[in-house]
Amino acid sequence: MVSTVTDTTFLTSDQYLEKENAVAYGEDELGQDAFLTLFTAQLQNQNPLDPMDNEAFVSQLAEFSSLEGIKGMQGSLDNMVNGMRQDQMVAGANLVGKKVQVAGGNFTGGNGEITKGSIDLDYGAQSVILSVYDPASGDLIYRDTQGARLPGRAEMNWNGRDRQGEIVPEGSYLMSASAVINGKLETVPVTTMADVRSVSWDPSAQEITLEVGDNVFVALADIERIAI
Repeated sequence: MVSTVTDTTFLTSDQYLEKENAVAYGEDELGQDAFLTLFTAQLQNQNPLDPMDNEAFVSQLAEFSSLEGIKGMQGSLDNMVNGMRQDQMVAGANLVGKKVQVAGGNFTGGNGEITKGSIDLDYGAQSVILSVYDPASGDLIYRDTQGARLPGRAEMNWNGRDRQGEIVPEGSYLMSASAVINGKLETVPVTTMADVRSVSWDPSAQEITLEVGDNVFVALADIERIAI
């Protein structure tokens, strides 16, 4: 491209604009060094009857410098983001096999083992109803009505058995709770201790997610507690 400019006696301003438009629409690539070479050649070979607009050249040179600076900053930010992502993946991998406290009630349990859950009652409750479901089928596995609770966090445990007292197989389950508050039955959010099965990266949210059940994922930032 440079040899074409130097072998030509001169380029008019209109010809130069055509060249610039071709570059702008992706027909050619023009870096900062090539631009400076073109700028020098244009000054040496300009048509005295149709001189170039030097202010336009200076303005475009400033734009080139700004663009180069932005590209450099973008590259540095990309490297920083990639580094942070790798650090988060390593931190998340260390959680595989551990228990984390998550909202939503999903957990792995059964087999006669105790599973702990909790609810927050700002004003207490006259009674609390604990229910455990099979999340795949929606079938009710267990239900227990408990007595009055004082304001604060209330612990709820499931013994890994069904309503007939039979041990259920180990698997993924969903714990939910309802409370009678001021004479009205209300659904109360449940937090449970769930096993971390795997770690993945969510590109849409740009964050680490933990698998705590069959196709159940929670963001690492939403984890309230970690236990062995």
